[in-house]
Amino acid sequence: MDKSSSKIKLTGILQKGLPWIVTIGIFIFLFKRIPINEVLQAITYVNLWKFTPIIIMAVAIYFLWDTFVFTLLFQDFGTQVTYHELLPVRGSAILVWIMNYFAGMGSLAFLMNRWKKISISRASSVVIFSFYLDYYMILFYCLVGAFWLPGVNLVSFFEISEQGNFVRMIVISWLFFVFTICFFNLLLPRSKGFKRLKKNEILFTFRNAAPLTYLKFMMLKILSFFICDIVLVYGALAVFGLNVSFLYLIALFPIVRLIESIPISVMGMGTGQAAMIWLIAPIIENTSSQVNHESALLAFSLLAMILANLGRFAIGATSIKFLPKNIWISNKKTVL
Repeated sequence: MDKSSSKIKLTGILQKGLPWIVTIGIFIFLFKRIPINEVLQAITYVNLWKFTPIIIMAVAIYFLWDTFVFTLLFQDFGTQVTYHELLPVRGSAILVWIMNYFAGMGSLAFLMNRWKKISISRASSVVIFSFYLDYYMILFYCLVGAFWLPGVNLVSFFEISEQGNFVRMIVISWLFFVFTICFFNLLLPRSKGFKRLKKNEILFTFRNAAPLTYLKFMMLKILSFFICDIVLVYGALAVFGLNVSFLYLIALFPIVRLIESIPISVMGMGTGQAAMIWLIAPIIENTSSQVNHESALLAFSLLAMILANLGRFAIGATSIKFLPKNIWISNKKTVL
C-alpha cells in the first residue's frame, strides 16, 4: 500500500472517528464535573407524563411548520409541489438529520432531485438558502435578547471581553446579511463581471430572492422557533423544576441550538449538553428540583434529546412508507 492510499485511509478513519472522540471526551468532562448518579436521580424525579408530551409536541410542530416553509420555498423558486406531497419527503430526510443536521438537509435536496427531477444544484440552493435564514433567525433572537443580558450593550463592541465578542459576532453577522441582500439584488444584476456567480446554480435562490422574500421566510422561521424552542422549552424546564428568565432564554438558547448543530459530535450529543451547562445554568433563578441545578439541567438536556430523536425517528420511519414511488426508480441520467 503506497503512502497516498494510507493517507486517504487515515483521513477517512479520522473523519468517522473524530465525532465519537469529541462526543466521548465532552461527556467524560461533564460527568467529572457533574456526578452521573445525580443526573440519573434528577430524571427519576421528573414527571414524564408532563415532560414527554411537551418535547413530542415541539418535534411535531417543528416538522409540520418546517415542511410548510419548504413548500413555500420550492414553490417560490419554481418547483410545483404541495404541502401534503412534501410531508413524507421532508419527514424521510429527518432520519438522516438525526445523525447529522447538514447531511439531513442534503438528503432533502437529493430526494427532491429524484422525485421532481430538478437538478441537485437547484434543490441544494433552496436548502442552503433555508439554512442561511436559519442562522440569521438565531441571530435575530440573539440581537433581541442580548441587550437584556447584564453588562451587554453596544459599547461592548469595542471591549475585549466575552460580552464584546458576543456583540461583535451579532453586529458583524447582520452587516454581512445586509451586504448579501444588497449584493445579489443591486450590485450583481448591474455588474458586467461576476460571470461565474451569475451562472452558479447553487446561488440561484440568492440571485432571485427579493428583500421581501428574505423577510417573509425569516418571519416564518422566527415564529416556529419561538413556539418550539423558546415557549415549549421554557415549559419543559419548568417541569424539571428549573426556573429561568424568559428574556435570558430568548437571548441564550438560540446559541445552544447553533452550537448543537455544528457537526463535530455524534447527533449533536455532548456539544448540546455542554452548551446548556455553559449558557443556561448561570441564568437559572431558582429551582424546585431535589438535586443540584446543573445535574437537573444535564438530565433535562439528555432526556429531551432522547425523546426528541425518538419522535423524529417515528416521523421518519412513518414517512418512508408514503414516499412517492418514482423516488425509488433510478434516473438514467443524474441531473446536476
